[in-house]
Amino acid sequence: MKRRLPSLNAIRAFESAARLSSITDAADELSVTPTAISHQIRHLENLIDIKLFERSGRKIKLTAQGQKILPMVTKGMDYLAFAFEEVYGGFDENNLSISTTREFALYWLQPRLDEFYAENPKIVLNIHTSEKCADLEHNEIDIAIRYGAIPDEESDSTVLFQEHYIPVANKKNITQKKLNIKISDLTKKRLIDVLWEKTEMNAPTWEKWFNQCETEDYSSYHLMAFDAYNLAFDALRRGHGAALLSSTIVSSEEFSDDFVQLEGPKLPGYYYRLITTRQGKKKLSATRFTQWLLSKIN
Repeated sequence: MKRRLPSLNAIRAFESAARLSSITDAADELSVTPTAISHQIRHLENLIDIKLFERSGRKIKLTAQGQKILPMVTKGMDYLAFAFEEVYGGFDENNLSISTTREFALYWLQPRLDEFYAENPKIVLNIHTSEKCADLEHNEIDIAIRYGAIPDEESDSTVLFQEHYIPVANKKNITQKKLNIKISDLTKKRLIDVLWEKTEMNAPTWEKWFNQCETEDYSSYHLMAFDAYNLAFDALRRGHGAALLSSTIVSSEEFSDDFVQLEGPKLPGYYYRLITTRQGKKKLSATRFTQWLLSKIN
């Protein structure tokens, strides 16, 4: 029986955009432009004479027909990927793809990579950073190090450690020569917040810190904010104000004697977790990286 199939590129564009609910994210996943994704989807819609998406500006939403065919299309793409998985696997044994956050990569992983490469000189690490969770079923990711709440449902992930957020300042903003520095000792009454990309998560803020501290008037301070911790850390380095930085940053080699921790509460954060994908479980390189990582965490 002759198969009646649209072009594979059009099917991939539809499946990725529908699964991710985003033309832009689909373009990133397939390494093409958003225009190319839109063109392929319209080509598919014209070919089958069915509208698959409702469009409102940059937002897309599956129509009833789109919702009906998506599960079958996704399953078909999974079968195709599985069919070629063994073929690819033999060539990629020493290539290890890791998905993690920018902060973990910059302040925890990068400073320790020399140690890993000294023990595993043949392994090539490909590190992908994003605050979004990579789709582990449809990306060539072997290991994911994720930050967030521990899922309620049973998971095969391994908890690495819990993050905490610590009040810190640049010593040049402090005139007092004493061991225990309070926020009232700052000569510059400016505070640095970080706006999290995942707005649904409970981000640490100075307002929350002051609510726990109950020693100072929060309203008497000026605020500034960044959308990334490396920028907040740079602002701290330049003396722009005090910052709430993660224990990962504060314990890193980047945190020098120029900075000091302030008295007061440490705000609890979420957890870093290690997840090995189905593809990663077949690789000895993934096992070696996991063993090395856990030895450093412990």
